[in-house]
Amino acid sequence: MSPTPGRPPKPVKPRPVKPWQRIEAGRYRSSDERFTLESDGGGRWFATDEAELDDLGLARTIGPFATLDAAKAATDEARSRPATTSPLAARLAGTASRPRRAAVGRAPARATGPDTPPQHAPAPRTWLDDLADRDPEAARRSRRLLDALAEAGIADADSLVRRDVLGDTPAVSARLLALDLAAAVTRLEDPRPADIVEAVAAVLAGSPSAARDGLPGWELVERGGPREPARRLRLAAEDLR
Repeated sequence: MSPTPGRPPKPVKPRPVKPWQRIEAGRYRSSDERFTLESDGGGRWFATDEAELDDLGLARTIGPFATLDAAKAATDEARSRPATTSPLAARLAGTASRPRRAAVGRAPARATGPDTPPQHAPAPRTWLDDLADRDPEAARRSRRLLDALAEAGIADADSLVRRDVLGDTPAVSARLLALDLAAAVTRLEDPRPADIVEAVAAVLAGSPSAARDGLPGWELVERGGPREPARRLRLAAEDLR
């Protein structure tokens, strides 16, 4: 149907842009693609700022925050102030701007030609390289965790292991526990509340460590006095009833 002669068409209102996009369960991305919010599976939230670098030259991670709203508020505060620069980035920029001096006694550079193999620049150092200098055993454990998480199909394995090892928090176990809880409930068909409680209790009691080579697990234990040994808890069907 054609518009009425002499009457201007109604302007089309643009759709409002949502400030946050849900990527998957427990992960959000800001509309300007600067921030990523991620839950560790234990109720805490971390924010990764792509516009700022930490002391290792990686995207800065801030947190933990008790709620998703608190994490979003922290990103608003970070966006309102000028971005800080990593000391590592400043040192790299200073090194690149200084003129290169010829080394005494060094042989002249070889001429290049069609048969000369290409010269590749050394790969930039990562947080694992720096960790290996300080604690080789922790670096070996981190690499084992990265390989095992990649084998399990965890996409953000690097940030997860970095938070676990450098932040001294059980981020890997928390993620695996959350995935196991979701899988246990999803497998139930037309579940009753009692079925959900029983499935969750079975997961909390202990992790399937035998099926996860190289990954940490968990146990449900009784917390007694300072001199009392920890005793493992197992919930029987009568306990749940």
